[in-house]
Amino acid sequence: MYAETRLATNTPGLPARLPLAAALLWLGALAASASPWLAELDPAALISAFWTYNSHDYTSVLAHFSWAPRVSVAILIGCGLGLAGAVTQQVLGNPLASPTTLGVEAGGQFGVTIATLFAPAVLAFSPDLAAVAGGLLAIFLVIALTWRLGFSPVTVILAGLVITFFMGALNMAFLLLKGEWLGNLFIWGAGSLVQNNWTPFMDLWPRVLVLALALVLLMRPLQLLQLGQASASSLGARVGMIRMLALFLVVLMSATVVSRVGVVAFVGLAAPVLARLLGARNLVERLVWSTLFGGGLLLLADTLAHWASTWGDGSLVPTGTTTALIGGPIILLALQSFRNTHHMPGQDASPTGFIPIRRPAVVIGSVLLTLLLATFIVSMGWSPGLQEWSWTPLSQWDDAWVWRGPRMLAAILAGVSLGLAGTLIQRMTGNVMASPEMLGISGGAALVMVLIVLSGAEVGRAGQLTAATVGAAGALGLLILLARRHRFAGNQLLLGGLALYVFMDSGLRLVMASGGTVASKLLNWMYGATWLISESEALALLSLILLISLCLFTVIRPLTILPLGDTSASSLGLPVGRARLALLLLAALLTASATVVIGPLSFVGLIAPHLARVLGQHTVGRQMMVAALAGGLLLAVADYLSRIVVYPGQLPAGLLAALVGGLYFLWGLSRHGRS
Repeated sequence: MYAETRLATNTPGLPARLPLAAALLWLGALAASASPWLAELDPAALISAFWTYNSHDYTSVLAHFSWAPRVSVAILIGCGLGLAGAVTQQVLGNPLASPTTLGVEAGGQFGVTIATLFAPAVLAFSPDLAAVAGGLLAIFLVIALTWRLGFSPVTVILAGLVITFFMGALNMAFLLLKGEWLGNLFIWGAGSLVQNNWTPFMDLWPRVLVLALALVLLMRPLQLLQLGQASASSLGARVGMIRMLALFLVVLMSATVVSRVGVVAFVGLAAPVLARLLGARNLVERLVWSTLFGGGLLLLADTLAHWASTWGDGSLVPTGTTTALIGGPIILLALQSFRNTHHMPGQDASPTGFIPIRRPAVVIGSVLLTLLLATFIVSMGWSPGLQEWSWTPLSQWDDAWVWRGPRMLAAILAGVSLGLAGTLIQRMTGNVMASPEMLGISGGAALVMVLIVLSGAEVGRAGQLTAATVGAAGALGLLILLARRHRFAGNQLLLGGLALYVFMDSGLRLVMASGGTVASKLLNWMYGATWLISESEALALLSLILLISLCLFTVIRPLTILPLGDTSASSLGLPVGRARLALLLLAALLTASATVVIGPLSFVGLIAPHLARVLGQHTVGRQMMVAALAGGLLLAVADYLSRIVVYPGQLPAGLLAALVGGLYFLWGLSRHGRS
């Protein structure tokens, strides 16, 4: 009896900080949301606005039909996404999984975009169907790509992030081609909870409630998953069926929300992470507190968005922006306590994959140069006209150069820069899945550019390049600072890059929601609109790349020695700290120069070093040379195709490169899964 009493007494209780934090969050969010109204309505009248109103008082009518349904929708959706995020993390055993990081929300938006263009009758019948189909497609791709890798946390996040990039690029392609039909759709896609009646809430709450009850009914089977697949199966649990059913319900929950209010990013990640960090230990506690934190976080984020819209120039600040700004720091918090015991793809303890045969660098370089020259000649000479395709005579190339030459030259140079930057980063981190895009370096450069555009400051190309370099260097410096405690592990750098992408995404959504010519110009640049490049800018970029390339001869030895480890590198006379700083600045400058031209999401920095390795170049110098030529060739082809595919319209070259790069990355994951 005494032993039983002692055992019960020693059982860990609920940490006091957990309910305290939840209470403070809810009180703060409710107080912030209600404070603008308390100057005109007393607290009792404001509370009664949830079910009635005074028809003779305009403020009471406005509170009943605008403020109260907005608060109700925010709480309902936040609770639903918080619960869905907790279930997702339990199913995948991944503390950084959520509907957003798995691409479900981007897939839902993609489904609505496709239905808007090609099957509007589906949207008229039910917008949920299109969103659910897109969400299911996204999560199916993530599961298919990572199934054989055992749902390694970093690999799942990478697959979900690239699918988000890829579907975002497809959405952007449709927006640029069919902007007159999709403009309002992408303003909605930024995530807005603005309401003018109770109809959306009344339509939504039964669906969210039913899905939440279904997820709660899965609690006991989900608890068995904590024992591991073998133990759960021995107890009679059908693990595969449980996972599929739970993920299907998560997709239904997330896609239903996306179809109604747009993408309110990272609530499904932030709420479970907060619950876990504050002491929620078992599954029941995580589900309950994740639900509560989700409602409070989204209400707070929506209130901040409303305040920002009111204090600004009156333009809409989407809730998706503020939730992303909250989600980024939470990812960084989770990153500090995150431990990953899985190897990255390509870093298996006993690799058995394909090892390319070494080939002469001169031969490979000559072939790539020939292909690059052929692409340049075809781009200058062979193009569509108003009537038919025709070859531009050599005597008219002076005139054709004005329209075709600078953009082609800039694209080639951007490809060279990204090829070199990607090689530097992969060698420096020791991770073959690293790239300027995946580490957030491009995002850091892009974020500074977004801030410049939003501020209305007039800076030339030199100012843009300087600002982008500062942003890129700051991003990579922050990542390395965060990863110091993990000894610069590539996995931690990649997850930190995800956090930086969140901030960049929030700025992009803000611009998309603002609309106007500034948004159109910035969106074109974000996806690599090379037609904006002048001849003087292209020649200036050429001079810069040549200067940086001369400096790269001095980093061959450090890049060769650094993989041996700090101790061995120091014993060979290499100043490790200064070497890493120099490599950091070079990678940042190369990335910034390319980002100013081609935008932040081309994936060339990932593909080009891989192509160099596939072509048999394993030493540092040879890989850099071939990667630079491969990157230039890739973007040269992308620029030519962007000019002719939808003629007389144009697509950004970086957009085509992002689509091809996303496919390549997904193929690479599946290939590692088979090996």
